[in-house]
Formats: sequence, C-alpha cells, structure tokens
Amino acid sequence: MTVLIVDNPFEAGTDLIVSELASAGVPMFRMNLAEFPSELNFRATFTQWNWEGVLTQGERTVDLTAIQAVYWNRPDGFRFSGLSAADEHYAQGAARIGFGGILTSLDVPYLNHPAKASAAEFKPRQLQVARAAGLSVPHTLVTTEADAVRRFSRMANGSVVTKALGAPVVAHAGGYEALYTREPDLDALQGVELTAHLFQERIEKDFEVRAVFIGDECFCVRIDAASDQARIDWRSDCNSIQLTPIETPKEVLQSLRRYAAVMDLAYFAADFIVQPSGRWLFLEADPSGQWAWADSPDLPVAKAIATVLEEWCEL
Repeated sequence: MTVLIVDNPFEAGTDLIVSELASAGVPMFRMNLAEFPSELNFRATFTQWNWEGVLTQGERTVDLTAIQAVYWNRPDGFRFSGLSAADEHYAQGAARIGFGGILTSLDVPYLNHPAKASAAEFKPRQLQVARAAGLSVPHTLVTTEADAVRRFSRMANGSVVTKALGAPVVAHAGGYEALYTREPDLDALQGVELTAHLFQERIEKDFEVRAVFIGDECFCVRIDAASDQARIDWRSDCNSIQLTPIETPKEVLQSLRRYAAVMDLAYFAADFIVQPSGRWLFLEADPSGQWAWADSPDLPVAKAIATVLEEWCEL
C-alpha cells in the first residue's frame, strides 16, 4: 500500500513527512508535475470501474491500484521546452487534463484533493465560511476604486492594511518582490484600478497564531513579534519573532472543524490575530500553508500528517 506524494522537490515540510513515513516503513512514490514527461511517464487504462496502470520514473514504478493515499501539496506546473508558444499551450493543457486527470481520479483519500484546495484559495470565501463557522473576522474591503479605499479607511479610524490576493511573490526585471501585509499610502493609490485589491481594518493585537489543522486535530503556535515591521507581518522580519506552542481554544477548534467540513479539506493552515482581550480573529486559511518552521517535538505536525496518511493506507 503506497502513499503518492505530489510536490515540488524543495518543500521542507514534505521532506519531514517523507522521513516520518520512511521511519514507519510506509512505501512512497514522490513526484513533481514538472518532471512529466521528460522524467516521469505513465500509462492508464479504464476498466469497468476505475483506472489501472503504472507511474514510472527511472527505475521506480508504482501501480495505480497500489496507491491508497495521496499527499498533494505545491507541485511545480507542467513544463515543455523546445516548443512554440502555441504548441506549449496545447501540451500543458493536454498534460493537465490527461495526466492530471488520472492523478485526481484515484478512488483514495487526498490531503488535499487539488480541486478542493484550489476552491479553498479564494480569500473572500474563506472569510465568509469562517464567519459562518463561528469565527470572528475583520472588516474587509475588496475593490478597484481608490475612493472606496479612503472611505473604508475613515470607517476604520484611518488604520487599515492591504494584503496580496494572488501570489505573495512577484517577479520583476530586477528580481523578486515579496508582497507582505503593509499599511497603504492613501495619497498614492494609483494602480488600485488595475485589478482587485484587499484591504482590512488594522486590528490591535497581543500576538498572532498559526493554526495547522490536520484531520480532526489542530496544532497552534503563538507568534510574538519584537519589531514594528514584524507586528504588521511577521513574515517580513522572521528574526524578530518568538514561537511558542499554544493550546487551541475549544470553541476555535470546533469552528475550524466546521470550516474544514464546508471546504472539504483534510489539512489547512489558518492565521489568527489574538487581541489583548483574548478574542481570536480569523485572517485567512491556506490549503497548502507551510509549517516546517514550526515543527518540533512539542508541535509534531509532520508526524501527525504522516500518521493520517499511514492510517489511510491501512483502511
């Protein structure tokens, strides 16, 4: 019984999961979509009820019927070199629908199924589902209108932040730019009209929390920031933060279970602000959020994920 692992080769958390599965003696087949078809090949035939065939990479081969669980995280996209733009576009579409269709049609549990993870990436829906699940959320504006941003800022007593809606990293001619949470300049909102932008009221915080939900469990780490920069977005100044495992409040755990049920996710990483009053405010939930930086004997995320995958193989 094999666990299929679909991810890029540089994900630290996946390396930890692989180590845990190896220690438990669980067979694995790790692959990256970008390896197809130059290094990774397959064949699959539809029988009366399901797909039968094999995945092959070099000397490694796995029978599709042997796969009993899938860990799908952040694989690189399909790549085709030496083709014209039109041919490359066709090849990528064919690979996604053909090869990707086989991988996503396996009648086994996924952590997470890519279709479910993709649907759960929409931040506006995350806030709506979280609120319906019983979590508190900040007042939020999504707009292309600069005047709407200024009105929203006045309603929030002039204290707002803006966050990236798409990829948190943008490639420029001079390199890469990380799009951290920041306070917008209300006198320089040129460009807001070009695409959707998200703005939220800035919430007074005591500390922040990264909550990693797996199956039916939740592992929370408290994040205390020592710099002004990190207090706006702790990712922008990781050297000034302190991490401490913290217990998940019962009512927050119940809400996260409801959130997982609505989104149909086996795993996600949610971010919270905890106010001085002790109230937890939900910010967002990444269906493939990172956690390796918080993994420890007191916060055994990798072991918990590996245990779920191993249990699925034993069903």
